[in-house]
Formats: sequence, C-alpha cells, structure tokens
Amino acid sequence: MPEIVVTLDIGGSGVKASCFDPAGDVATTVTAVRYPSVGPQDEGTFDPNVWAETATAALAQIVARCPALPHQYLGITVSAIRIPFVLLDADRQVVGPSLLNRDRRALPIVDDLVASIGHRELHRTTGHWAAPEFGLPKLLWIQRTHPDAWARVRTLVQLHDWFIFRLCGAIASEPSSAAMSQMMDISAGTWAYDLLASEFGVRGEMLPEFAPAGTHAGGLLGAVAEQVGLPAGLPVHLGGGDTHMSALAAGGQASGWPVVVAGTTGPTQLSVESPADLEAWFPLLVSSVPAGTGWALESNAGPTGEIVDRLSDLAELSGPRLLAALAARGFTVDDTLGRSEPLTILAGNPFFGPRGWHIWPAPTVFGLTPRHTGADLLAAARTGTCLALSQVLGQLSTAAEPRSDTVIATGGMSRSPEWSQTLADVTGRRVLVRELDQVAGLAGAALVAGVSVESALRDLEPTRYMPDASRYADLQRSVGAYCRLYSASQSRSAENSLSRNEVDVHAGPH
Repeated sequence: MPEIVVTLDIGGSGVKASCFDPAGDVATTVTAVRYPSVGPQDEGTFDPNVWAETATAALAQIVARCPALPHQYLGITVSAIRIPFVLLDADRQVVGPSLLNRDRRALPIVDDLVASIGHRELHRTTGHWAAPEFGLPKLLWIQRTHPDAWARVRTLVQLHDWFIFRLCGAIASEPSSAAMSQMMDISAGTWAYDLLASEFGVRGEMLPEFAPAGTHAGGLLGAVAEQVGLPAGLPVHLGGGDTHMSALAAGGQASGWPVVVAGTTGPTQLSVESPADLEAWFPLLVSSVPAGTGWALESNAGPTGEIVDRLSDLAELSGPRLLAALAARGFTVDDTLGRSEPLTILAGNPFFGPRGWHIWPAPTVFGLTPRHTGADLLAAARTGTCLALSQVLGQLSTAAEPRSDTVIATGGMSRSPEWSQTLADVTGRRVLVRELDQVAGLAGAALVAGVSVESALRDLEPTRYMPDASRYADLQRSVGAYCRLYSASQSRSAENSLSRNEVDVHAGPH
C-alpha cells in the first residue's frame, strides 16, 4: 500500500511540491506554483502570508495530481531557502519587513560587524562570516531601520519554521535550516545565546526550540486540511535546509562526494565526518547534516542559474535587438577587449569568501559581435557557470583528503547534458547526474519514513559524464581568463557605490 510523503520546497520564486512513495506503488509526482505578482513593492522583500498561501496552493495541487487516497499519506515535510527571517508579534502575526536572501541593503552593516566582531571570530561561532546576504546583517538592518516594528517582535523564526507553523501551528526550528541566520553556535548545536543577547538584543525566549530533521512537529491544521484535501492531523515533520535536502537526495551524504546544486544559485556542499575545525575550514560555511552526524561544508558561486535563466528565451535574437534585450535584463556589454576575444559571460562568482562577496558586478558580456545570437550567449553563460563552479569546488576540496575524483550534480542546470559535460571537462572529474524528477521528494521520505537514500539511489542509475582530457588545458586557461575578467569587473563596480547594493543579485543558496 502506498505511503506518500509530501515535501514542500520553498524557493525564492515559488513553491515546488513533490510526493514520494517509499513503497514504490505510486510514481513520484512533482508540481510547482509561482508566487503571485502583488503589484508594486520593494523587490528585495517578500510577504510571508502570500508565500504561505502559495504553499497551500502547491500542496492542494500535488494532492490532486497524486493518484493516492487521503489515508495513504504518511506525512508532510518542508525544505526552504535558509536566510530569510519572519518576525512575529505577541499574536504571532507578521511584523514586516521580511528581506529576501538576495537583498544587499545591509551591506553597510557588514562593516560594523567586521569592526566589532571580525569575519573569523563570527565564523568561529556561527560558521558564517559577515555578508549582507546572511542573517545577522539583515536582522540588524531591520532593528536600525524599523525600530517600532522590532519593538513588537516576540518570536523570530526562519522561513522553514514559518511554513511548519502555518501547516501545524507549532513553533520549532531545525539546525541545518537555521545556520544561515548566523545566530547559532555551530559547534554546540544551540543558539548563540550570549552573542545574541550582548551584541544584538535578541533574547532567548524569542527563539524556537531546536529539534532534529524528521521530528514530528504536529498535526495538519483543520483549515489547511480542508483546503488541500488531506486528513486533519496528518503528521507534519521538520525538514532541513534546501541545499542540504538536495544534497541528501542526490547521494552526497551517503557517498561523501561533493554536490553541486545548480539551481538559481550555485552552492556546492560536502559532508565530512571529522571533528569540527572552524578555524581550518574558513571561509567555507559550516552547518550540521540533517538527521545525521558530521558537518556540511559549503561554498557558493552566487547567481549562476538566475543569470542563465535571463537568457533562456533570447535564442533567435542578434544585433541591435539582442543588445536591447540584454540591457533590459540587467546585462553589461563590455567591448574593451575587442571582438577577437572569445565570447565570455560572467555568470557566477569564482571568489568565495568575504572579499570575493563584498562586490557583485553586473552580469557582463565580453567578446560580443554582430554574428552572435542569443543561443550563443546562453551557451557562453552555461560555460561561465562551470568556470566559476570549478573554482568554488576547488575551495571545497581543500577540506577533503584525498580529493574526490567524482562530483554529483543536481538542480535545474544538471538537466543539460552540455552543461554537465562541461563541468566534468573543466574540473577534470567524473560528474554523476540523476534525473531530477526521480529523486524529487527522496530526502523528505528519508526523514519522515526512514527510507535509506543509499538503497533508493541504487535503483536510480545516474548518467556519468567522464572528463575529456583533451579539453582540460584549454578550459583551465579559460578559468584563468574568467577570474581576471571577474576581478577587473569587481574593481570597476567598486567605483560605483550603487553597484554594491543591487537587490537583484541572488548571492545565497537557491
């Protein structure tokens, strides 16, 4: 008999819902619902209530599409982007604003954090250095900019926690999803109570209790159950961070190989079993592994897939029409190198760390000629993501001995065989890719039903992309040229203070 586990994956543009049957009687089903346009608003913010309503719509849609009866559902869990806060008052109503992970308005506060605490000291406690994409600068910005709203805050939850609350009414948190709040003592596995109280005015009673991923948080609320067609009281379980859940489903935790989650952004993650050594791991981000032992180490190439997506419907354009479309979508065309240079697009940040993330240049096109089409740009952007990812993967590999000769790729860009082969060629490593729709919901099932990810993946044969040694030397030269272009673009951007505070830069995990 089917035992369906539903996972709600909360992203920056919408909610993906998937159902996974550990018994194998019902095929995996996936659906997605985008957040509605709510008219003119600050594009660096979001409405938590609108997002919760979208999640309910996605849950209703997956239930309607999944050929299972209501009593055949085992439970629901959640994964979510890991940075945004939701602030609640005494009545547990939202106190705005809520800032998106990509928003960089807190950049000036980073300098204050570095002066008072320092990147390394902050990382030594929280596993994260200071950046406007991460949690503490955003929280401080709210405190300073909206003091009246902050005075009303009684409970502070992460996005994962907010959706658990809306599903079952429980206030609870899970460590892998909370780590990017920068409010955890990572080594201790608790909130950093002393740091938060002394430096940031966050009292312990404002924070949820922690519980492991997979913990039963409560039963599905009657009002939600009626809307989606599921039984009231259906178990709702804590999930994990979105990148962690993707890496778990792709087999990263089971294999010990690094995982590239090639979605809107380009996080790479590696699970390690060694004792915590935050000093040695800097600047890699550090968090716990959901429902497991050891640590998840992470680097990130920033807005990779988001930049590629901007080019996805320009294939037939060329000449002035293509130039106009690029300008409208936020690209800069740089002709200082001359048209004899290869077509290159800065579609990812190769420099992971406090210095590399301080300045985000606009996505820039080099070597564009009248003969190039939008299809050429799309291919160049995909290559650009691989060049950037090869660098941040290299940083991640410094924490692994010996260096793995295999990389697992998942996320939207891994659907492209050309992209996956290029990643193999530029890294010189075998790349394994499993069909996304086959592994959707597998991590949720692992947490809720106790499914062995390793055994499930044995039945899902990956496509293997073997590196072409004849391309490696040329691609390494391309990596060097790409890094020089990116560094030069950062230097030029630093001259324009506005470029250091753009809100359309997706620089956190997808």
